[in-house]
Amino acid sequence: MHSARRPRIRRLCVRLPGRQLRMSRLPLTRRRGGSILVPTAISLLVAALLIWSVVDEWRFAQQRIGVAIDETEQGLMIDVVEPDTPAAQAGLQVGDRLLSLEGNAFSTLSELDEILERHQEPGKPLRGRIERDGRTVDIELTPGTALDLAGLLAKFVLVAAYLGLAALAGRYQKQDLRARILTIFVALVAIELAIPDGHTLGTLAITASVLFWLLSTGAQIGMELHLVSLIPGRLPVLKRHPRLVWGYYAIGAGAGLGLTGLAVHQWYFAAPGGPDLLGVAETTVFLTWAISAVGILSWQAWRADSARATNQALMVLAGLLPWAIYVIVSSLWSGWAGLDPDIAEQIENIVLLIFPATVFLAIFRYGLFDVETLVRRGLVYGSVTVLVIVVLYTLLTTALPLVERQLGTQTGQWIITACALLIGVLFRPLRHGIERLVERGFFPSRRALRYLLIQVARGLSTQNRLESLIQQLANDTREAMDLSWSAVVAVDEPQKGLATAFSEGIEPKQRDRLTWLLNERSEAFEILDRLRRPITVNRLRRQNEQAAEDLSTAGAEVLLPLYFQRRMIGILCLGRKLNGELFRREEIELLDLFSHQIATSLENLRLFQDATYEELTGLLRREVVLRQLDTEAARAVRKNTPLSVCMIDLDHFKAVNDAHGHLFGDRILARVAEVMRERVRAVDALGRYGGEEFLLVLPDTDGEGARKLAEELRRAVADLAFEVPDESGTLGVTISIGTATGTSDDDDADEFAARLLRGADNAVFQAKSSGRNRIVDGS
Repeated sequence: MHSARRPRIRRLCVRLPGRQLRMSRLPLTRRRGGSILVPTAISLLVAALLIWSVVDEWRFAQQRIGVAIDETEQGLMIDVVEPDTPAAQAGLQVGDRLLSLEGNAFSTLSELDEILERHQEPGKPLRGRIERDGRTVDIELTPGTALDLAGLLAKFVLVAAYLGLAALAGRYQKQDLRARILTIFVALVAIELAIPDGHTLGTLAITASVLFWLLSTGAQIGMELHLVSLIPGRLPVLKRHPRLVWGYYAIGAGAGLGLTGLAVHQWYFAAPGGPDLLGVAETTVFLTWAISAVGILSWQAWRADSARATNQALMVLAGLLPWAIYVIVSSLWSGWAGLDPDIAEQIENIVLLIFPATVFLAIFRYGLFDVETLVRRGLVYGSVTVLVIVVLYTLLTTALPLVERQLGTQTGQWIITACALLIGVLFRPLRHGIERLVERGFFPSRRALRYLLIQVARGLSTQNRLESLIQQLANDTREAMDLSWSAVVAVDEPQKGLATAFSEGIEPKQRDRLTWLLNERSEAFEILDRLRRPITVNRLRRQNEQAAEDLSTAGAEVLLPLYFQRRMIGILCLGRKLNGELFRREEIELLDLFSHQIATSLENLRLFQDATYEELTGLLRREVVLRQLDTEAARAVRKNTPLSVCMIDLDHFKAVNDAHGHLFGDRILARVAEVMRERVRAVDALGRYGGEEFLLVLPDTDGEGARKLAEELRRAVADLAFEVPDESGTLGVTISIGTATGTSDDDDADEFAARLLRGADNAVFQAKSSGRNRIVDGS
């Protein structure tokens, strides 16, 4: 009797109780979509509608009796009696025929409405008469029930969820057509959800709200079919024939207008007890809609050409399936009509909440839109925690009527209360568990970055060469973040050029192109130096379209400038993730923090190298290699192991300098040093002793081993050929080598080192005196 003021509409609301009761409480098919952060007017409208809903529910609670009535040829028949309501307490049963109220007979809903308007007052008993099994029964009941706080909470949660999705999509509606469609779609759903159920509204207001729902449904059909045709990318047929997209909206408009026309006809022109054409049409429309949307999205997921695209489509499909299953079950299963309306509504609320949640996850987890500036860990933690708690308490609310029926009202309430208290007690560990799951599932990069920091921190302390450090950094970054490749470009002072390192997974052509694109005179380098912060290649397009396109073609995804004391000393360039995901804002922020540690390590290593290595050749300085000799001599004395020393001298080098200039001579020195460095062990110490002389210290090496290595070095240098400036020919060079090997006969390490050094020096003198390009052992 709570619908006393909607005579014609009540026909629609009672003929198929499972569906029509939902229509009277505003159609259950308020689907998923995407709400929007749009003009203030829409936000204010939604807020006003929610306030109106609270007022409507409060008034309805004071008038509620708890029955659904069907207007038939036999009269007004009770179709549903809700438990624990005044109707149930008064003994009303399904199938009873209403005869009179307060002494006034009636046979139509319009007449019942008029009687209720005259006599119904809060707290005042109503007396009436019904017919049951051919006999007349007098009844007395007092309207009024508790306010439906659970229903209001569910409505507020749903509206908040859609508005939250709106905030996400609305930010990017200008850049992404999918976001624009999702934004408009959500606006309609948010308004639809916020509209009062209309228990105490006039007929005109109720009629307008239901007509809005029908027309909105048509618009939503067109937009959802269009949207799923764009996730993860445009459907091939739409690429070939873009105008076909209007067919979606034509279908939606036809469905919406058709349903509206049938509703008006059935409400105002159809005879009571006639066929439920609107119900049949509604079932057909929603079944077709659900199957079409799922089919298109399944096809999109199957044909996706990347992991990220597939994950986008599958995640959205996961959110769409519960609604599709709900539509199919509620439309085709005859038992649905007999389901408790409150339980049906709770099931619907849960189903409707799934879609915005999964779209949110698709956006965040798989980059449906570029939202790294919007989403934070705290938001995800809070959203998931609130969602889980709401779902748990909603399930408890849904289970209460079922438990009460099986175990009795008092026992059922005790059990549900105990479960609610248990959830409260377990809230803290539950929250921590959710945070760990969220951390593991949605922020794997945090673990990866922590691992990366530990690995690099360990590795940096073991490296003493810039080239080795940046190579290890490139490899560790790629492994830790599961990248296709990574690269490090270190600026080794303008006059020295760049030091570059690339991880595995990158083609030689990509290496050359990236080296050119990221050099200190490139546009990308200048932009990074000006911005002084990390940037994705997509965002680089706003600064320089061509530079971004070149880097994207080369496979670059993120650029991180490396700064030390306000001076840019390098770039960390990251390729795409192997799983196809986009880089998130939090990852980039953590990498930015990490980049400061990298830059500090690079600069410290550079200072170390300046103090340790000779600039021209890159070999150890004289004082450093002599100190290394002393260290190895002390170790050899302590462990009684052999130690060898080689003194190396370039033959006729002064003549080369005099004939071709010191720049040419420097080239020869640098190349000869490089050739020798490539052939010695990591434990060996090779340094520039002076002018054209080099000193090589060989730990744990006997005389035969020293001679073999010396011969290898001599042959390698003799094979070199240098193009002479301004001449057509080439010039070769040779080296003379003196070796000395020994084991200490006493405990004086300094004397041992001096003896080996004198022996090697004398030997190289003998080698030069006896014709050069040879090896002499001075042990």
